[in-house]
Parts: sequence; C-alpha cells; structure tokens
Amino acid sequence: MRSPKCEVRRTPHPAPRTLSGFTLLELIVVLFILSLATALIAPTFSRPFGQLRLKAAARDVAALCRFARMQAITYQGVLEVVMDRRTNTYWLRGPDWIISRLGGIEHVATAEDPEQPWEVRMRQARVRTLSPGLTLKSVILDTGPVPEDERGAIAFFPQGSSTGGEVWVSDEKGRGVRVVVDPLMGLARIHEATNA
Repeated sequence: MRSPKCEVRRTPHPAPRTLSGFTLLELIVVLFILSLATALIAPTFSRPFGQLRLKAAARDVAALCRFARMQAITYQGVLEVVMDRRTNTYWLRGPDWIISRLGGIEHVATAEDPEQPWEVRMRQARVRTLSPGLTLKSVILDTGPVPEDERGAIAFFPQGSSTGGEVWVSDEKGRGVRVVVDPLMGLARIHEATNA
C-alpha cells in the first residue's frame, strides 16, 4: 500500500502591504485647521462666563439680603446688610447676640463707633468681596445714593420689612445686574443684566 503523499503547496508571497498612517504634512494640516477653529470658537465661549460671574455675584448679594430678613424675623432683632463701594465688599451686621449665633465673626464694634445706629454692642459677620472685575456700581438707599467712597446699609426689621434699596453690580464691560429690596416686604429681587 502506498502511503499518501503529503503535498505542500507553496504559494508565492503576497505583495507587501503598505503601512497605513498619516504623513507629517497631513498631521500639520489637521492641527492647523483645529487651531483655527479653536481661535474662532473660543471667544464665543468666554462671553457667557463673564455674564455668569455677574449673575452669581448679584445672586450672592440677594441671598445675603434674604438671609438677613429671615434672621431678623427669627431672632426678632434688626440686621443690616452693609455695602462698601470703595472696597466692593458687603457683609451682615447686627446686635452681638444675633451675629454670635450665626458664626463667622471677624470684627467687633462698640456703641462708641460713629457708624453704629444702635446703643448695643454690634458685630459683623464674615466680609464678602466681589470677584475681580466686578464692582458695586451704585447703591441707592431710602436716603438717596451712596457716594463712591462711603458705606451704605439696608436694614431688615423683625416684622419682615426693610429700609429698601437698590444695588447695581457691574463688570468692566459695563453690563450690570440690579438687586432691588422692597421696603414694605423686605424681599430681594434680581433684575436681568442690562447696561449699567
């Protein structure tokens, strides 16, 4: 019997495959197109962020006013939101026994302080500062506009009312957001951004 013959067929080598990839020129062209697109699109993304900072600052001022109203009602005392236009800062100020319960005390003022309207020991809570590029453009109280180098305060009373006022927070481009505090109800409302 014959053994089966194993035949191995040899096929010619296939043609060498070309390496798939990109040339340096193709990569440079793609990077150029991406950088050009980024340069054109990036400014449109930065515009809303400035507006967001402005609105966030106005929301913070309004939130402090709402907090002051709520605490004045809760503790049956008078609290003030003080705004310093010179330093673009604002804070909560009130009687020692209320502010000490709220925490964050940095400064103690006495009745001898000429800025104090009450005959009791006063304290102020943590000072808040606006972000760089934002300013307290104007502060209008029941007594009139507050000059640029002075402080003004909106007082909140135990029955929920306030002295009322209007605070303009603006940026370096002239855009502004108004925070209006109603004197009768003591409610703080934010009005959309406009040119200040």
